[in-house]
Amino acid sequence: MKYSNLWFGMIITALLWSCGSEAPPPPNDPEAVLKQYQGLVDKNLLEKAKALSTPAGQAWLDELKAIVEEEPDSTLFHTRFLSVNCMGEGDTLRCQCVLEDQYERYTSDYHLVKLNGQWLVDAPQDEIQIDNDILEQLPDSLVREMMQE
Repeated sequence: MKYSNLWFGMIITALLWSCGSEAPPPPNDPEAVLKQYQGLVDKNLLEKAKALSTPAGQAWLDELKAIVEEEPDSTLFHTRFLSVNCMGEGDTLRCQCVLEDQYERYTSDYHLVKLNGQWLVDAPQDEIQIDNDILEQLPDSLVREMMQE
């Protein structure tokens, strides 16, 4: 009798644990995808954020992971979306957002692509602007290499 109760308890525990470990399906609303993605990035859960990313976005997260691993505690954020305005046609969207974290309020653009019926966050499309004063201080070989890219 003692062992049957023990087995029954173990089976119930295993069933409850297996039900609770199943991940919910990803959201398919662009705004919900953005918020869930940013929440994962804020907590440095970059591997989980990859599930909401395009292949280019996943590569970008790998680059971010290398930076974050240097000082993980200093890169935790709590980002709040104050506004989200998504525009686009077909399977691509550009979402202009006003965000706020524990340090500042700022604007950011996200690019979303619909792949296999799921909205995914693409790699950032930020253009890098380099001041001419900085260019003059760089070695010529490095400037030529940057210009070729």
